[in-house]
Amino acid sequence: MLSLALLAIAGYTATNIDNLFVLLAFLAEAGGERRRVIAGQYAGSLTLIMGSMLLAALLKHLPVGYVGLLGILPVGVGLSKAWERFGPANAQQQETTRAGREPPASRESASSENCASSADATHAANQARSATPPFTRRGSSWWAVACVAVANGSDNLAVYVPLYASHSHSEGAFISLVFIVMIGLWCAGAVWLVEHPLLGAPIRRYGTALLPLILVGIGASVIAHNDTLRIVFGL
Repeated sequence: MLSLALLAIAGYTATNIDNLFVLLAFLAEAGGERRRVIAGQYAGSLTLIMGSMLLAALLKHLPVGYVGLLGILPVGVGLSKAWERFGPANAQQQETTRAGREPPASRESASSENCASSADATHAANQARSATPPFTRRGSSWWAVACVAVANGSDNLAVYVPLYASHSHSEGAFISLVFIVMIGLWCAGAVWLVEHPLLGAPIRRYGTALLPLILVGIGASVIAHNDTLRIVFGL
């Protein structure tokens, strides 16, 4: 059960890193009324979990071994995110960003440092505004938070469905329990991070770098658990 718990924790964490920053924006906007944001997060996440269980129940009628082919979904998502994170387009964007922040050689003085600091502050403010969902400008209700969680749930479905489909009903119930606990921990962590916004940058940097590896690992685990390579491909 420990290995299954770790697999479920990895699956939830990997698919909710992006959603964490949306959740932070909702919590920052909510101020003292954070219960509605947490309720919306639970509602959206539970909707994704139940939807994944229903899809997995339908797909369990596939022949033995073919269920493991669902592991291709998280592998594909992981490779796609790796391309976004480490591909040439991202490298070019980072190079452009560094060039834009680099002060001219003729202005290597105190005034240029002040200008660079001002530019960085403006860039950070623009990023914060762009990360804030449109709902937050009018005040967010619990259903708005839930809708955003479901709308961002394509990665969740790609990981949850293979997990449920490749395990028994009792193991699926245990996975659901781990997910429910993780929702609470995710909300608690987001509330804590709202008070420490500087910690968001390291999470964004290292979390997105590890995300593809985690997703590929989950997909490989689903394929191996169902002995798909031997049954389907004869390897």
